[in-house]
Amino acid sequence: MENPIYFSKVEFQEHIGFTRKSCLLLNLVEKELSYQVYELKKQPPAIQESHFIERGEIKYSYDVYFSARIIRNGKNNFQPNLFISELFEEKVVFSYGIKLTDEQMKGLLPYCNALEFEPFRNRKMSMDDKGYIGYRDEVRIEFRATTNSYIPLMKLPMKYYYDEQHIWPNEKLYRYLLSTYFDNNKETEKWITPYGGFSLFF
Repeated sequence: MENPIYFSKVEFQEHIGFTRKSCLLLNLVEKELSYQVYELKKQPPAIQESHFIERGEIKYSYDVYFSARIIRNGKNNFQPNLFISELFEEKVVFSYGIKLTDEQMKGLLPYCNALEFEPFRNRKMSMDDKGYIGYRDEVRIEFRATTNSYIPLMKLPMKYYYDEQHIWPNEKLYRYLLSTYFDNNKETEKWITPYGGFSLFF
């Protein structure tokens, strides 16, 4: 049997609509597990422009407001310049992290053998697949993982749920992380989506 090749980093990004809600990051090299929650914060207007419209002999004026930020760099001797920015900006509103023990790593590594994920590369999920039991509704989870070996970046879908015989390895790892480190965790219970949340027929 071929020796396992473990991931060095694994990331699960949770999106609701087009907005990133959270990121679960497993750093196996540093033995760290972290979780961050994001929100889009509206930036206060910093630039005001006056616009004019003529309708016949009547002239109307209105003001337009833009969000902006001050940027300094070496090209202009670090003089402040005002630039229009996005109206909404992603902000971290909750952050949590733990250092994994050798015993915890021992239980985790069997879920992180990249060679077991490789047969699923470029596979498409379908409701017609064997073992299909349900799907995520509203929420989208993106799985990405890297190794320090020859195996290229791994990206796998997580749209559907399958029974235990047909479950994908990225789903099994995600379930293990949530059930082991976040179920009944008082620090994260108000922030994390429980496993199976936002799902139908599960």
